[in-house]
Amino acid sequence: MALPTTKGDSRPKGWGPETQARVAALLGVLDEDIRHIEATLLRLDALRSLLIKRDDKALQKLLEEIHEQGESYAATEFRRQTLRRELAADLELPEDELTLSGLLSRLQGQDRASVGERQAKLKFLIARLKREHTLTSLLIADCAKFNRSLLRVFLGPAGKTGTTYSPTGAARHPTGVTLLNMQL
Repeated sequence: MALPTTKGDSRPKGWGPETQARVAALLGVLDEDIRHIEATLLRLDALRSLLIKRDDKALQKLLEEIHEQGESYAATEFRRQTLRRELAADLELPEDELTLSGLLSRLQGQDRASVGERQAKLKFLIARLKREHTLTSLLIADCAKFNRSLLRVFLGPAGKTGTTYSPTGAARHPTGVTLLNMQL
């Protein structure tokens, strides 16, 4: 699809200095996205390591850091959405139709190369992030399974620690069956 151009200019109609500045600002936001995903990958590695080491204090500190980082990243997300809305208006497109691939098809020269490079890097990092997220989820699920198994060892099957009764009405106490006696 060819976009209308102004006389003597190979840029699409409405592609003025403001639009050029928005593309430059978008490149900065994409760089922040790349740094954010790289930092998230490092945090996932640290999280898995701390889970295995069972370092509760370091885990708490890491979780606080993740929370703070998420709050500060919200500003970047807001800037991205604002730039997307403004670029869509400049290109006379509905906001929900403007994607990096769509913008890339409308760019030329160095801007096209820069956006394409960042898009490729983001795709690679996101694929890696999905994999690391899956691995972390599996580790957490395994930890929970292990903890449940330990509780069964200490509390008995299904955590039953109370008195049970036979069909004849005789009381049976589970003492001596588990490692932990909860009776007073």
